[in-house]
Amino acid sequence: LHAHYVLQLLYETRKVLSLMPNINVLSTSYSRDITICGDLHGSLDDLLLIFYKNGLPSQQNRYVFNGDYVDRGENSMEILIILFVFFLLYPNDLHLNRGNHEDYIVNLRYGFTKEVSRKYKV
Repeated sequence: LHAHYVLQLLYETRKVLSLMPNINVLSTSYSRDITICGDLHGSLDDLLLIFYKNGLPSQQNRYVFNGDYVDRGENSMEILIILFVFFLLYPNDLHLNRGNHEDYIVNLRYGFTKEVSRKYKV
């Protein structure tokens, strides 16, 4: 995705996140499933497999992603782009929690910063 569109996506995602509370309170019931995922660590194949097996996020198919989307794998940016697009489409049905790999220092150490620099020449 061209850097211009990535920046637009980041801007819109930040705008929506800034309006939301710091703590997500969710309730489940027998009639509404929710899929909880964590530790993708840049593995796009894992995210695509999750969506293949459980369906794409929607109002009827809710998800919680418990952080650690980035670092280690080669496709952290692609994962963020996909998750942020679904988050903007379904802000009440796709929840994004921050993990320790969504920290600046951890990004420097484990590779996300290099990935961004490589894919989007700064």
